[in-house]
Amino acid sequence: PFSKKDDSEDFSIFRLFWDRLCGDLGDRLEELLSSGEHAKLAGDIAGMYPAVRASAIDMLGRLYDTMQAGSGSLLEDATSSSMGILGGSAALEDTLLPSSFGGVGNTEEDTLVTATSADTWTRADTKSSDGQGRGFLSGGTSTTSLSAIFKSPEWKNLETTGLWPVQQAFLEASRTRLCAPVQFMFPEGVSIDEDGVAIAAKPTLPSRYDMQKLDQSIRAELALADPREGGGDLSMTAMIADVVVDMVEQFCIRAQTAVVDVGDDGCLTVNGRPTDDLLHNLKVANVMNAMATSIKNAPENTFVVPYRPAMSPQNVEAANVCGGSLMPAMLEIESTVKAMILAPLCRALNKRVAAAIAVMHQGAYLEESLVGGGGGSFVEKHLSGLYDDIAEYHLAKLPVDYASYVASTVATYSIYTFVSNASLIRPLGETSRLRITQDLADFELALEQLVFKAGSNMSLTQVDHGKPYAELRAVRQMLFWTGLSNAKKTQSASSIAKSMLREVWVKDVRPSTVFHFLFSFAPKLLSSPHHSKRMRPQDYVQTLIQLDGATEDGEGKAWMTTMACCDSYQQRESVDSGRDGDRRVAAILMMLGPELLRRRRH
Repeated sequence: PFSKKDDSEDFSIFRLFWDRLCGDLGDRLEELLSSGEHAKLAGDIAGMYPAVRASAIDMLGRLYDTMQAGSGSLLEDATSSSMGILGGSAALEDTLLPSSFGGVGNTEEDTLVTATSADTWTRADTKSSDGQGRGFLSGGTSTTSLSAIFKSPEWKNLETTGLWPVQQAFLEASRTRLCAPVQFMFPEGVSIDEDGVAIAAKPTLPSRYDMQKLDQSIRAELALADPREGGGDLSMTAMIADVVVDMVEQFCIRAQTAVVDVGDDGCLTVNGRPTDDLLHNLKVANVMNAMATSIKNAPENTFVVPYRPAMSPQNVEAANVCGGSLMPAMLEIESTVKAMILAPLCRALNKRVAAAIAVMHQGAYLEESLVGGGGGSFVEKHLSGLYDDIAEYHLAKLPVDYASYVASTVATYSIYTFVSNASLIRPLGETSRLRITQDLADFELALEQLVFKAGSNMSLTQVDHGKPYAELRAVRQMLFWTGLSNAKKTQSASSIAKSMLREVWVKDVRPSTVFHFLFSFAPKLLSSPHHSKRMRPQDYVQTLIQLDGATEDGEGKAWMTTMACCDSYQQRESVDSGRDGDRRVAAILMMLGPELLRRRRH
């Protein structure tokens, strides 16, 4: 049937034999698993997959080692990656082949095919040609050999055709064992009123014992990939980990039904304490954290801890592979908790913070109110106690990872909101600037304490990659910028704008903060952004900063509002007497805006 020489060269009698063998094996296994008369044996057959897989890998490893041991120049070409482990038909002509496969005079240790008992076909041989163990953990098969086996067409055909039915049955059985307990978790709660009528109640949460049993089930399934525990091979680790990920997804779906949808306004009472519904949701977050902890520790507890201090590199590698495969489960838990529980809580807390910071517009930094000093700083009066309450009543009830997320979100929002509100204050005299600078130091200390009370090792300088903290420190320098006061009246707006762009603090401050700060030098005829929008300062700030601390969308809005203010001023500039403020501010803003936004984007 092969008319061309190239076709005859590609033909492999070994490949034909192997393909037929894998096909017949797959058909036989499919028949055993689907036939009614063998239905009772389906579970037992599926449970044999780890041992069968390990034996198949060991068999291919012996074939690979044998072919490599007797390979000549001809056989090296025949056993290339394209021809597979068995090589092509040309290998039959190699004079070294008989000695490789074992002929007359070969010892039992050198013979590939040895006598086997009725049940030893499912077990890896304990002796290799050198008398040492050949198990996956013992190092009998080298990493290079295993890599060649898994890349070979023989293994791919065996896995996807020969062993495919029993592999799918094994995974389905594993998935059933893992997901069965999850179906009974987070049941709908029911209570009875005084009249004996059933009323809806909050769902019942899993107990600590339930979570421990689920953790044991996860480790038991992963242990099937351990040759010493489950009789399988470590290459099954990722396969079983995918089943665990499926179970975690179902767990998260069940947990979502247990979360009470309180919204942003239902999280806190009037005095800032958590509501009963929020306390229930925080308990759900603790349950989710227990699941995340189990998933995080499962690889090491399964493959490394039982063998300490004599664990092999293969065990450590299996734990690393398992950890990487379980990462989607960790991300699923994290995204569920943040979206359903932590995000509404952060928004509710940030609304309280915004209301407290907005008090500064009630004359807290007016020159007249600051004469004589005393009475404590603005931060001590309105913010320090608020942050202490957040730490005591909210962060203390959350696991460290979730508490750290809430603290960092509140700190980020607080910094941006405080800075944006302070930059809108007009007029801003020397005394006011000095008091704001002092309050910024107290503000930094209060936020540092809040982040510390979350329980993690993160500091305020690490929150959101350090951007909010950098702006907090840079604003202190910005408040005492003297570019306009030192400049001569004849100096052009262009030169002042260029001088400002060279300031070291400009790169760390949002463009909107610079725009609003320059309004404090402007004539009264140049309306402030919030006045032009006919909004309260705190309401205008909320359009720039989202409740989760995001600011990028607000910078474009601030620039559009600033341009509208400058355009309106230029139309009325001719009637400005010029006695109050610097008339060059509008021109400086129009020059600074595009460059600051360009730097922000890059």
